[in-house]
Amino acid sequence: MKCHQCDRPALFRVADEGVPLCLDCYAQWSHINNMSFLQNAAMMNNALDHMDMVTGIPSSGGRLPVQALAKAMQRSHTLNNFNISQSQIGVLNTGSIERIDAAITLSKGSDSQLVGDQLKTLTDAVVQSEELSDDQKNEVLELTESLAEEIVGKRKPATIKAVMKAITEKVSSTTSLVGAADKLWDAIRDLFTGL
Repeated sequence: MKCHQCDRPALFRVADEGVPLCLDCYAQWSHINNMSFLQNAAMMNNALDHMDMVTGIPSSGGRLPVQALAKAMQRSHTLNNFNISQSQIGVLNTGSIERIDAAITLSKGSDSQLVGDQLKTLTDAVVQSEELSDDQKNEVLELTESLAEEIVGKRKPATIKAVMKAITEKVSSTTSLVGAADKLWDAIRDLFTGL
């Protein structure tokens, strides 16, 4: 199923109508809802302050802690499968890592769990690699993200094969990543016999 807003595979359904959204669009939708909630909470607090002022009753309490809620909503997302250090944030494309993380989580308990495990191994190896530049790491992470979304989405063999070939080419000069890429390739072949 395709996302209602873009061409990526849909992973979530939202609203009463069950509108299909991909991970990116869902994150944007959630952010908009969170901001709307914070605005409404601030307006409610303001209205309570005005009512207290008009009635002459000292602060009646019951205010929502808007600032604390906003802080909590701005914290980085917890990754279930990766540990990214502070020094890597801002250098690596954490959006790609978050989407890979979500795909790995979705693969657990399914027929693609082994592929998810190998995606985790490859992503960890890329993040920790000292042989790749930051730009090269981001290129491989973006390709891995595309592969991960395809594995939990439409599973088009031609697309998966093309993306996997591109990943293999990008890491071919990096000895620490070749083994991880080969194991991922093997897991994909097992999932799609004949690929």
